[in-house]
Amino acid sequence: MQTTFPRMLRDHATQRPDAPAMREKAYGIWQTTSWGEMLRLVRCLACGLHEAGLRRGEHLVVIGANRPRLYATMLAAQSLGAIAVPLYQDA
Repeated sequence: MQTTFPRMLRDHATQRPDAPAMREKAYGIWQTTSWGEMLRLVRCLACGLHEAGLRRGEHLVVIGANRPRLYATMLAAQSLGAIAVPLYQDA
């Protein structure tokens, strides 16, 4: 495999840290998360997951809404070599 999603995130954050990565609507107003902010969030989550004991090859169920935090958590798990399994809270 030539690249991974975490590596692509790092590349985008390096090349265009202030450019929009994701947008979500909150209270009728679009909120933007930049590539740099997303990378910082993923790094913080990855550190927390690692501290909690998540290791390479393990599975992590991620329960949440279709929001940037859900995808950041999935990227954090992938950064550690774990397998993220997303579920919606009403599944």
